Amino acid sequence: MTSRGPFTAYLLGSNPNALKRATTHRFLASAGRGTLPKSQLSQWLSQDRLYAQAYIRYIGLLLSKIRLPTQDPKSPTTHTPTPEQSAITVLIDALVNIRTELAFFEKTANDYNLDLTAISAEEGGCSLTSCGQGSDITVSAGICSIGSGSCPGITGGDEEGPPADGEGNAGGEQSGAPGHGLCQSQGECQMPSGGGLCVPGPQFSEYGRDIDPSPSGGEGCGTLFFCASRTTRGYIDMFMSAGSSGVSILEGMAVLWATEVCYLRSWRFAAECMREDRNTDYKKDADGGALREKFIGNWSSAEFEEFVNRIGDVVDEMAGQIKGAEELEIMRGRCLEWWRQIVWLEENFWPNAAK
Repeated sequence: MTSRGPFTAYLLGSNPNALKRATTHRFLASAGRGTLPKSQLSQWLSQDRLYAQAYIRYIGLLLSKIRLPTQDPKSPTTHTPTPEQSAITVLIDALVNIRTELAFFEKTANDYNLDLTAISAEEGGCSLTSCGQGSDITVSAGICSIGSGSCPGITGGDEEGPPADGEGNAGGEQSGAPGHGLCQSQGECQMPSGGGLCVPGPQFSEYGRDIDPSPSGGEGCGTLFFCASRTTRGYIDMFMSAGSSGVSILEGMAVLWATEVCYLRSWRFAAECMREDRNTDYKKDADGGALREKFIGNWSSAEFEEFVNRIGDVVDEMAGQIKGAEELEIMRGRCLEWWRQIVWLEENFWPNAAK
């Protein structure tokens, strides 16, 4: 079902029990049987969309790592693509695919009345825990959110208006604008470090609605209704780490392949559960049919498998270029660390579901 090269096969066989737990989760079984409530599907989709947005930035980081070999003008025009050239092709395809995927999310959510900003009760309702300019804000995952890359939401400020950047604009937007729109779309704070406090919803009386007085009787506090969960935040951080300058392109491609192969195996399991269930009237499913009519087939398709295999082929080709057993063993160890982290994140990314 997946790439069978020696490097990817090594990763797949390294911790089979953890991989099985991650890709045969109760959530997936419920999805395949049509018993997953619409509210729980919405909560998962909302987080998966944030993952997809981070995925786009990760692909950009991987593309920036690749250095193509120079081409000898005297060499024949027909030649076998190098692993680097193959990587560029598959990464560009990944960007096209994720753009299509995000549009698919939006359309299907609209067709089946799914909420892409739903937050799980397990995440604590995402309430702000402190008030006032300069105060730390704790999002649902318990992450202290102040500074760059910290929290979703809009830019807050004092009573005179939202904090301005060096040009006098709020969060880099038009002067006087109450929102930090990029945060809202990306699911995390996009402000430059030290650029101000990014708060995740209406906070100050001049801009907000539904204002609650602060305990001290000062500025008001808002409520965050949607944010990245702890696991989603972990995935985003992992992507940023794997895309950093100190990480090789082989490791980066192995991370990409690992996330995709786990996703494929997960939804193939859901598809198996779906085939075992004799009820084909999907409109009566707990989610209205969204999973079994639309999502599962898309995420377990032969086309998706072919794409995953292409990434795996690039990983194996790059690994095959490593000279020396010791160097290969070092790279295996590094990629194994990434693999274990991804399998753990995959298992914890699925919400708890009833049997």
